[in-house]
Amino acid sequence: MGQVVERMLGGLRFCDGTRLEKDVRYVEFLMRVKEAEEQAKMNGIWDAPHPWLNLLVSSTDIADFDRLVFKNILKHGVGGPMLVYPMLRSKWDDRSSVVLPEREIFYLVALLRFSPPYPKGPPFEEMVAQNREIIQCCINNRFDFKLYLPHYNSELEWKRHFGNQWERFVERKACFDPMAILSPGQKIFSRNPQNL
Repeated sequence: MGQVVERMLGGLRFCDGTRLEKDVRYVEFLMRVKEAEEQAKMNGIWDAPHPWLNLLVSSTDIADFDRLVFKNILKHGVGGPMLVYPMLRSKWDDRSSVVLPEREIFYLVALLRFSPPYPKGPPFEEMVAQNREIIQCCINNRFDFKLYLPHYNSELEWKRHFGNQWERFVERKACFDPMAILSPGQKIFSRNPQNL
């Protein structure tokens, strides 16, 4: 197995000393975030605000994202894991409502903040402001990106998020949830009191 891994990694270009390797069983791999959550609960960090940010960034923009976000905005880290996974668009079911970047290869970028409560850790407002700065950086540089599990406050923002899939999303909502009962907290559709 080691030889296969070495052969696969042989063609990659990464900085010496950045390779982190840990052999675990499949179930342990799947439970890694749950394990981090349990550790954070034991340390008292879980009850502190930890505004996570999950983005899907196109392969065409990931190098610029690295330069502008990881090496600039986040040069001091986020107080927790920063996960980056490549994904293939063709492996996602296009019948779902998830919106993906346009390119075939894109990256999940997960910024999982586990900071102690203020004053030991950064103020909540500072972490949220940093998340907004990252999103604004992506917008200003016209990156092909999507927020994963976004929170928008206006229909215009949701329309921008869904892009050319907006009409399909509206049609599905009208068909499967005409009274807008599901997901009211997302503020995408308002309930019609006449239908309740």
